[in-house]
Amino acid sequence: MSHVLRLSILTSAILSVITSAHAETQTSTKSAKNHDVMTVYATGNERDSFDAPMMVTVIKNNSPETQTASTVNDILRKIPGIGVTGTSRANGQDVYMRGFDRRGILTLVDNVRQGTDTGHINGTFLDPALIKQVEIIRGPSALLYGSGAMGGVIAWETVDAKDLLDKGQNSGFRVFSQAATGDHSFGFGGTSFGRTEQFDGLFSFVTKQVGDIRLSNGNDMDNKETISNMLGKGTWQINDDQKISGQLRYYNNNAYEPKDPQQLAVSKSNLQVNRTTRQRDAQVTYQLNPESNDWLNLKATPYYSDVNITAKGNGTNYEGRTQETYGLKLDNRSNIYNMPLAAHNFTYGGETYKQKQTPYASTTQFPDADILFAAGFLQDEIALKDLPVSFIVGTRYDHYKATAKNNNDVKEGKWSSKGAVSVTPTDWSMLFASYSEAFRAPTMMEMYNDERHFPGNYWKPNPELKPESTKTAEYGFGLRFDDLLMARDNLQFKTSYFNTKAKDYINTEVNFAKGYTTSVNAKQAKIWGVDASMNYKNDYFSWDLAYNKTTGKNEHNGKSITSIKPESVTSNISVPVADSGFSVGWLGEFTRHTDFNAAANVQRQAGYAVHDFYVSYKGDGQLKGLGTSVVLGNAFDKEYYSSQGIPQDGRNAKLLVSFQW
Repeated sequence: MSHVLRLSILTSAILSVITSAHAETQTSTKSAKNHDVMTVYATGNERDSFDAPMMVTVIKNNSPETQTASTVNDILRKIPGIGVTGTSRANGQDVYMRGFDRRGILTLVDNVRQGTDTGHINGTFLDPALIKQVEIIRGPSALLYGSGAMGGVIAWETVDAKDLLDKGQNSGFRVFSQAATGDHSFGFGGTSFGRTEQFDGLFSFVTKQVGDIRLSNGNDMDNKETISNMLGKGTWQINDDQKISGQLRYYNNNAYEPKDPQQLAVSKSNLQVNRTTRQRDAQVTYQLNPESNDWLNLKATPYYSDVNITAKGNGTNYEGRTQETYGLKLDNRSNIYNMPLAAHNFTYGGETYKQKQTPYASTTQFPDADILFAAGFLQDEIALKDLPVSFIVGTRYDHYKATAKNNNDVKEGKWSSKGAVSVTPTDWSMLFASYSEAFRAPTMMEMYNDERHFPGNYWKPNPELKPESTKTAEYGFGLRFDDLLMARDNLQFKTSYFNTKAKDYINTEVNFAKGYTTSVNAKQAKIWGVDASMNYKNDYFSWDLAYNKTTGKNEHNGKSITSIKPESVTSNISVPVADSGFSVGWLGEFTRHTDFNAAANVQRQAGYAVHDFYVSYKGDGQLKGLGTSVVLGNAFDKEYYSSQGIPQDGRNAKLLVSFQW
C-alpha cells in the first residue's frame, strides 16, 4: 500500500474517532464565525465555503509559500488534484484539474476571463505580489461563467486599498524585495494606497529578473526573463446607493528562451528566441444597490484585454500574435424573504464578449479568426424556512459564432443547467448533492488551424467540431466542530465524490500515414474521483490536510485521460512562536506514481514526497510594518517529475522582505 493511501486511511480513522467522541461526550455548539472562509465565485454571492454544495478552496496571499511564489501558478502547484504543465518559465504554464486541461478550466482575474490559445506559450500573466487571494471552484460552473468552466474555475482577485489600510488609516505605502536561488531571481516593488470619504485607490508596480532554473535532476534550464507588472485601481462611492470602480493592469515579459518554452532544452528544432509577452487590461464596474430595495443590486462591467506575443531569434523568422477581447457583463440580484415557504436569492443577467486573433509575419498555429459569444442566465438560491435545507437551481444559454477567412462560419448554441441541495441536520454537519451541466466551445485553433505541426505533418481545419459538453453528479458531506480538543479550537472536514460524463470530448488525432493532424470529437469520456480537505486550528498551531484522486478514460478508444495529477495528499502545519512575531511551518506533498493504462502510451512517472520548510516574521512595536519570509522549497532536493515527464524544481531558497507604513 502506498504512503499516500496509508496516510489517507490514517486521517480518516482519526477523523472518525474524533467525530464519534464528540457525538458521545459533547453537545453541539454553533460554528465560530471567525473561522468561516468566505467564497464569492462558487454561487456568485458571498457565503461560507463550508456550506456551499461543492468543493471550494480559498487561498489568501498571506503565507510564506504564496508570498514567495515566482508565478501565480506556483501558488497552485501543491494543491491536490491541480497540476501545472510546462516548465517553470512564466511562458508556457498551463493548469489542469479534474481531467481537463487549460481549455476546460476557466481562469478569471477580478471576475473577467483570461487566457489565449497559443499552443505552447500560454500562461496567467499576473504577478503574485498583486494578488489578494485565489478561489478554486472544483467541478462544473458553466451556469455562472459559461464556456470553459467544465473542470472548474480558478478566480484570482487583485488587492484593494481597503485590504492594506489599517483601521483609522487613510493612506500608506508598502515596499518589498524578494529573491530566490532556484531560478536566480531578484525583484522588488511598491504600492501606494489611500482613501477619502468617497474615493479609495492604489497604484502598484513590480519588476523582476529571472535567470536559469535549477531542476531536481541536477540540470539547469536555460532561461532569462525580465518581468514588469503595474496595477492601478480605485473606487468612487457616488452616494449610498451607487459606486463606480475601475482598474488598469499591465504585464510585460522580455524573455530569452527556447521557441517552445515547454521544452527543457535548446535544439536545432527549438532554437533560442527573444520573446516579448505583453498584456493590457482595463475594466470598469458600475454598481447600483439601494439599501431600501431588495430587488435591485445591479452590476455592469465592460472590459477589454489585449495580449501581444512576439518572437525572433537567430535562425528563426519574426513571429507576432495578438488577441483582443471586448466584453460586457450585466447581472442583478433580487432577494425575496417574505415568501411563505422559503427565502429566494435570485441572480440573473447576461454576458457578451468577442475574441479576435491576429497573426502577423511568420506566425503559425494561430489562425486569423474571431469568435463572438452571447449568453443569459438565471440562478435561484432557495432556503426553506422550516427545514435546514437549501437548494440552488438555474439554467444558462450560450450562443457563439466563429468566423475565419476561407472557412465556413460556425454557429452553435448550448444550454447549461444546475441543481444542488444542501442539508444541515445539525450545526456541525452538512450533506450535499448536485447535478451540473457544462460545455466549452472549440477554440479557434482547433477549428481553423492549417499550419505545419511538425516536418511532414500539417494541421487540418475542422469547422464541423461540436462543442464539448459534460454532465456531472457530485455527492459529499462536511463536519465542523468548535472547542473540540481545547478552548477556541476549530475542526472542519469536507469531502465529495464526483462522476463526470463528457460527450463530444475534443481530442487531437495524428494521422502519420496521410500526414495530417486534426481535432476530432470523441464519442464519450468518463472522469471520476474524490476530493477531501481538513483544517484544524487552535491557539498554538494550524493544520491543513487535502487529498485528491482522479481517474479518467476516453470510452471511445479506451485510453486513459492524461491531463490528471496522480493521487496526492498535501499537509501544511504552521506554528506561531509564542508572542514573538515569528512563525515556523512545514508543507509536505505526497504523490503516488502515475497510473495511466497501456493504451495511453505514456511513460509511468514515479511517486514522490517533497518537503518545504518556512520561517516568517511580522514586526510589532518599533518594528511594526516589517515582514519577512524565508522558504526552503524541496528542502531535501528530491528528484521528481510531473505527469508529463518534466523534471520539477530542485532545492530553492526564497526570501521576501517587506515594509509597510
